[in-house]
Amino acid sequence: MQVAFKSSSTVQRSGARSSTRRSVLRVVAQAGPVSRRDLLSVALVAGAAPLVLGAQPASAAPLPVTQMPVEQLGLLQKQAQLKEFRTRAEAAIKEVVTTEDGPLCVRLVLNDAADWDPVTKTGGVNGSIVTPEALARPENAGLEVVVAKLAKAKAKIDAAGAEDGAGPISWADLIVLAAKVTTQSGWSATKVSRAQIASGGEVIAGPAFSAAWPVRLGRVDSPAAAAVKVPTYDSPVAEIKAFAATLGAKPGASSGFLAAKPPIWERPAFVLWTAGAANPAVEEARWVSEDPATFKSVKEMYDRSRRTVTRTDYEVDFVDYFTLLTSFATFKPDAYLHPEAVTAIRF
Repeated sequence: MQVAFKSSSTVQRSGARSSTRRSVLRVVAQAGPVSRRDLLSVALVAGAAPLVLGAQPASAAPLPVTQMPVEQLGLLQKQAQLKEFRTRAEAAIKEVVTTEDGPLCVRLVLNDAADWDPVTKTGGVNGSIVTPEALARPENAGLEVVVAKLAKAKAKIDAAGAEDGAGPISWADLIVLAAKVTTQSGWSATKVSRAQIASGGEVIAGPAFSAAWPVRLGRVDSPAAAAVKVPTYDSPVAEIKAFAATLGAKPGASSGFLAAKPPIWERPAFVLWTAGAANPAVEEARWVSEDPATFKSVKEMYDRSRRTVTRTDYEVDFVDYFTLLTSFATFKPDAYLHPEAVTAIRF
C-alpha cells in the first residue's frame, strides 16, 4: 500500500519559465497500515498542505447509496421515523379539528375500546367505530361529524406515507392522536386565558409545565366491532360505572373490599367519561349529584387542581387513564417504519 501527500507548483513570469519546488513529501508503506503517529508527523511537516487519505479525484462519482431494511434499523433510527410520522399526523389533525371537537374525539376512543377482550386480546381500540354499522348505533350518535373531519386528515397523512414508505395511518391510531391533540389544545387555551400576558401563558402551556403525554403507535384496525352494549351519555351513572368496571377486566374477577380494583375503576371512569360529554362540567356535576359518596371528593380534588394555572393533577391522571384505555388494542411492532437510505461505505 502506498499513501502519498504531495504539494508542488510551477510559476511563470514575463515569458521566462522558472520552476519553484515548494514541497514534495512522499510516505511509502511497503507492508502494513500507516500508523496514527506517522500520519500526525506528516500533517506537521506538510503544514498548510491538505491531508487526504485515499482521496478520490474531483471528478469521481458520488458515494453509492443503499436502502437499509427495517429489521436492520437502529433504535434511534426507528424512534426518529416514528417521531416524524407522529408529528406530521398531529399537524394534519390540527387542520381539521379544534378544541370544540375534543369531547367527540374522546368519546370516539371510549366507544371504540368498549369491546376489548382481555382474555383473547381482541377488540379494543381498533378503528371499527368509524364503520357505518358502528356509527348507526344509538350510543354513537353524533360521532359521524368528527369522523368525516378526520377522514380528510387521514387522506393527507396517507398521501405523505405513500411517498416515504411509512404507509397509511390506522383509524385506531388516528382517533387516539385526535383525542390527544384536541384535549391538549383545550388545556393550553385555558392556561393562556388565565395568564396576565399571552406570552407567559404560552410558556406555562408548553411542555415544561404540562403533563408528558407519550403515545404508542401501531394499533391495528378491524373491519367490524363486536356487539357490546355501551351506555349512552344520558344513562344513569350507576349503569355507566358498572360498564366501565368491565373494560379490560377478566371475567370472574373477585370483588369486595380487599379485591384488586378493575382497570377502569371509579376515578378513571369519572375522568374519561365526563371528558367525552358534550359539556364535561355539567356531566361531572351530574355524577356528583347521583353518587355523592363516590364522586364528591373526587370532583373537589380536580376542581382545586384546575383552578391553578398548570392543572397538573387533573392532566396527569387524565393522561395515565387515557394511556391505559388506549392500550386495549392489538399493536403491530414495525408499523410506520420503512427502509432508510444510507451511504454504502466499505472499509
